[in-house]
Amino acid sequence: MSLPGLDQLPRGHRFAPASLPLADDWVDAYLQAVEDATTPALAPETVPPLATLALAVRALLEQAHLPEGTLHLSQEMACHRAPRRGETVTAEAAIVSRGERQGWLLLGIELTVRDQRGDPVVSGRATLGVPSGGARP
Repeated sequence: MSLPGLDQLPRGHRFAPASLPLADDWVDAYLQAVEDATTPALAPETVPPLATLALAVRALLEQAHLPEGTLHLSQEMACHRAPRRGETVTAEAAIVSRGERQGWLLLGIELTVRDQRGDPVVSGRATLGVPSGGARP
């Protein structure tokens, strides 16, 4: 079964919630990949908020693919509290805006990562541009 493209999904589309274990091996691999020696030195139990968002985006892309030529136009994020190693969090995402301008489809996607009590840990919004019709990136 092939995944739909993000450009095929309507405004209001809610992605299925994804359970994300913040396992030590994944956190260690992330820290090594981004060469982050500061986080483990200051707070060894802490997971960088961007690591948590990276997992959440990966979960979103397991439900819909990025069409060819997609551009990441903007992003914002808020960290409500530091995620911790060993925690399992849940990512929720939705397409909150969808419009077309000069041959580009503009998608606004909001994402919230919640802890097991349902409280937000990290949240954010990204705007993507997808070529539509004859537009070329």
